[in-house]
Amino acid sequence: MIVTKYFVYIHVSRTAGTFLNKLILENVPGARMLQYHGHLEDLPGRFSHLPVIGLVRNPWDWYVSMYFDYRRKQQYVYEIISEHDKLGFKETIARFLQLGDNSDLSKRLLNRVIQTAPKDIDSETPPRLGNPGLLAGHFSSMTENEGYYSWLCKIMFRSKTAHRVHIGRFENLREETFRLLSITGTPITKRITSYLGESSALNSSPRPDDYVGAYPPELEQLVADKEKYLVDMFDYELSEPQKYPKTNFFRHLGTADTGALLNRLKETPESLWELENQHKPNKFARLNDARHIIFRYVNSSTEVYDYHDLPLWEAWKDLLLPIMEQAAKSLGYENYRFPRAMLARLPAGSEISRHSDGNASHYIHKIHVPLITNPQSIFHVGSEQMQIPAGEIFEVNNKRTHSVRNEGGEDRIHFIFECYNMQDYNKPA
Repeated sequence: MIVTKYFVYIHVSRTAGTFLNKLILENVPGARMLQYHGHLEDLPGRFSHLPVIGLVRNPWDWYVSMYFDYRRKQQYVYEIISEHDKLGFKETIARFLQLGDNSDLSKRLLNRVIQTAPKDIDSETPPRLGNPGLLAGHFSSMTENEGYYSWLCKIMFRSKTAHRVHIGRFENLREETFRLLSITGTPITKRITSYLGESSALNSSPRPDDYVGAYPPELEQLVADKEKYLVDMFDYELSEPQKYPKTNFFRHLGTADTGALLNRLKETPESLWELENQHKPNKFARLNDARHIIFRYVNSSTEVYDYHDLPLWEAWKDLLLPIMEQAAKSLGYENYRFPRAMLARLPAGSEISRHSDGNASHYIHKIHVPLITNPQSIFHVGSEQMQIPAGEIFEVNNKRTHSVRNEGGEDRIHFIFECYNMQDYNKPA
């Protein structure tokens, strides 16, 4: 908690606090640190007239950041809930979300947290216990219907005194900081403008940029349910950051003329399916009984933008390229590439197991065009599902967990390809 001449800043864990602490302490008149991660209820009365500012973060993103940061720092709440890092992301975050649900497991974990948490925090308190500013007594207020992050935000900002509180969104950190400083009457100096425009992020967690792919559907929904307070108040959702071109779930890109391709497909002998499937490069267990005819494929799992043609490409490309180019133009691209192209055949009664494509890029679109399908062939992406009609061109988000179940009486065959804009070539996944 920092007090200044113009405002009070409350630092909630994993919301750019290090970045803002430096900005405020070095550039705002009268700034001084009262307590790192201090709570609003502990603000001395002589400062109660000041407006209060802080930041909030998308809960799905916050849990990923928290997980990797607390894991690195061996933060005590994380250590207890994760059984000293023996559990993975899914199990650990589910426990955080349900810590107040009164189950036997949660009661046991919460009791261990309360026994370990400091009774007071002072300059002698080790950082792994002192951060994020929680005392043993705070944990007694956890409730059944609230996730850890919503509970933490409420704890940090609760007070018996009425305050003017202004909350910004972490996702627009620099713009929101400028807004918060402005509405509190803080003079915007050249040093502040320069800091917001040029300074690098501080204390970033050692985490993957992608957080959408970290959430299987049941955990995604658990966050939505338990963090409803923040989700509703700030209109959050689990979605791709707007800086990425990839769709969130499904995106319709038009209707293809598949007649000629479908005729060629019907003339394709079973022997070709068998031969091509034996030598395909995408032999993944999660594909189960699905068979493939590969026309083009990436050079390696780490070279997802660079590709090579397989022998059948020349014989089929005149049928495939018009559909591929139609999709690229629907995406608004003029200079584009297609690093993968294939036919995928899922037998009746079979499934492709739930997974996310580990080497998928935010900048490469995965596109499906059903050639032969049925109403019982259902595609799941994250928490959404649909039956994609034959001939329709749909992008799907392959960084989310996804799966397919063909409950129909005939094989489902899709033409699948990838597309990217050359302006995005070789951007990190």
